[in-house]
Amino acid sequence: MIPYFFAIFVVLYVIFFYRNVRRYPKGPFPLPIIGNLYHVSVTCLRNNHVFIKDRNGCFTLFLPRPTVMFTTFDTIKESLVTQADSFSGRSQLPPETLLQMHDQTGVLISDGEVWKEQRRVSLRILRELGLGKNLMEAQINRSIDEMMRQLKATNDGVTPFDMNMPLQLCIGNVINETLFGYHFEYTDTERFEYFNSVVTKHLRNLKDNFFVLIVQAWPWAKNIPLIGDKGFKEPLENVAQYQKFIQEEVSKVAEDLHLDNEPTNFVQAYLAEMEKNKGLNMENLHAVVVDFWMAGMETTSTSLKWALLILMQNPEKQERMRDELLSVVGRERRIEMADKPRLPLFVSAIAELQRVANMISFVFFHRCTEDTMIGDKFIPKDTLTFPQIFSVLKDDPIFENPEEFRPERFLEEDGKTVNKKATERMIAFGMGKRQCVGEGLARTEIFLVLGSLLLNYRFIPIEEIDMIPIFGLVLNTRPYKCIVSPL
Repeated sequence: MIPYFFAIFVVLYVIFFYRNVRRYPKGPFPLPIIGNLYHVSVTCLRNNHVFIKDRNGCFTLFLPRPTVMFTTFDTIKESLVTQADSFSGRSQLPPETLLQMHDQTGVLISDGEVWKEQRRVSLRILRELGLGKNLMEAQINRSIDEMMRQLKATNDGVTPFDMNMPLQLCIGNVINETLFGYHFEYTDTERFEYFNSVVTKHLRNLKDNFFVLIVQAWPWAKNIPLIGDKGFKEPLENVAQYQKFIQEEVSKVAEDLHLDNEPTNFVQAYLAEMEKNKGLNMENLHAVVVDFWMAGMETTSTSLKWALLILMQNPEKQERMRDELLSVVGRERRIEMADKPRLPLFVSAIAELQRVANMISFVFFHRCTEDTMIGDKFIPKDTLTFPQIFSVLKDDPIFENPEEFRPERFLEEDGKTVNKKATERMIAFGMGKRQCVGEGLARTEIFLVLGSLLLNYRFIPIEEIDMIPIFGLVLNTRPYKCIVSPL
């Protein structure tokens, strides 16, 4: 009797499984229980655009939880902008929930009213602190000055030099001063390097991790030996290390807080706001700071590392950018954001550098909060969706020969006017209501830091350039050294 009932159960499960499959946009054929995991090898995860060209911008992968992939500019814009309210939810599942110690906290992984309130307050505080204004430019310049002191003291212009730490410290100091009100000196970076290593480990370990996908599909699996260890417990233990770092930094600021004084950093301003806003608390403060530290440091510093690598691969383009900078800025002063309108080639080159590098091939999961249609495709409520930015930056028809580094593609034929169609599709920071909160800061940092470096140094490769990334949630460069030659 038992084999008979088991056979009936299996047949019914398969029938209901494929009946459920038909509810979603058509994709690669899934198998019961494992879904499309048999399609998704490590190579597929590392190159998650492999299915794009055979799909019409919207298809489903069962990972094994059904996930609808948006892979064209039109479908991504339709979901994140036109129907933003319907796609503003988060998964509330691993790997995203492994970022924070408490559910529904912060800005990146929360949704609903919590997300709206934390985002609203955080953006207002950042604006009051000068985000996008001269005050923030001055803060970035202080970090650049520290980087230049480091280069002058440690780089002789002849010996191959590693730009990794100077760039990370420069960008880390910007976000650290914004959040906590101080920056690290290059001679005392032990604590900074420790925290940075924890973040890097977390971002790398969550990619190619099938155990995380299993826990995402079946949360109870976190209690199973091996699966739970690799897919839940180990990532969570690593998270606890940088949560501890953030809590210690917040506590230092809180101890010295005087509410009668004007706040000079984000933590002070948030703590002051807590006195009059019941929607704010310490758990959310810790979470928001984690969000900003991770998003504000790792992606921008990685962008700059890729930028130097690409410019060494294209030395004639590096020289053209430098010539334009020298003709506008010269050697007697530092580059300013006010120079931007007179630097069309440099500005378009930054856009092209970000397009070619594209360290983040996708944004966080977006949960569909109600039954919705994207074109003629039905998306059921609570479906996870995946706006695949990689496919736009690397496969959109407007970017002809996408592997080539061609800054001119962001300019019209006159070499000065912005190409609006190409610029519209440069969606490295996402789109819509969930667009990166720190986009303005990141663009300012890259403009000022890269401009300052090119005005003072020439970057020369010492070996064949390897463009194959180290895979993780952020695609990083492989370690490299170069000649950093003073001009």
